[in-house]
Amino acid sequence: MAANVAEALNPTLAPSSATLPALQLRDLWLRLGRDVILRGVNLDVTAGEGITLLGENGAGKTTLLRLLASGLRPTRGEGRVMGFDLRDSRAVRDYIHLMPVDAGLYPDLSCAENLEFALKMHGQIGDVAAALRRVTLEAASNRRVRFLSAGMRKRLALARAHLLARPVTLVDEPFANLDTAGRQLVLEMLGELRAGGGTLLIAAHEPELARQVAPRALRLAAGVLHEE
Repeated sequence: MAANVAEALNPTLAPSSATLPALQLRDLWLRLGRDVILRGVNLDVTAGEGITLLGENGAGKTTLLRLLASGLRPTRGEGRVMGFDLRDSRAVRDYIHLMPVDAGLYPDLSCAENLEFALKMHGQIGDVAAALRRVTLEAASNRRVRFLSAGMRKRLALARAHLLARPVTLVDEPFANLDTAGRQLVLEMLGELRAGGGTLLIAAHEPELARQVAPRALRLAAGVLHEE
């Protein structure tokens, strides 16, 4: 399975990516309205590395992931994803995938249609049926997402991230709304992404789980990021 993930990462997208840091931030600040969310954040993540991002509720973990995925623009400072300027959202989105805490799925599409659409948007091909079987959703293939439980939506989002296998995968609270078997599945599939050469950044409140696949821990507190 790891070999298949490695193929999906598609090194032809970035022939020199092995020599580039996956993520770099330099003195990065983010202000939203009157609130300063990130304060002079510096970050270096090697390609293929696994990072667990820790912090209290409201610390800004989700905001940092959204910024790295080019969903937000920094107020000040510099950032790069696979060598591309963070402000070049089109280039960044070719290399990065964000699995948000709410799964970020299309509610009026079926499970299969969500995966097919994700592949089409990235110009990729993949085995949608196999991806659904992997997360035990084959029986719900034609069910619209709005009728799935929270745990099923989480597993579908996991299937999408694994199917796309972007060079950088950002994951927000992957263990939420999952039972023991579901959490083990998350560890297996995220582990396969790393084994295939992918870079992981996981925001989680369960460091004992997340660090099994992303051993380096960083903590975000009062807008400042530091090594745990």
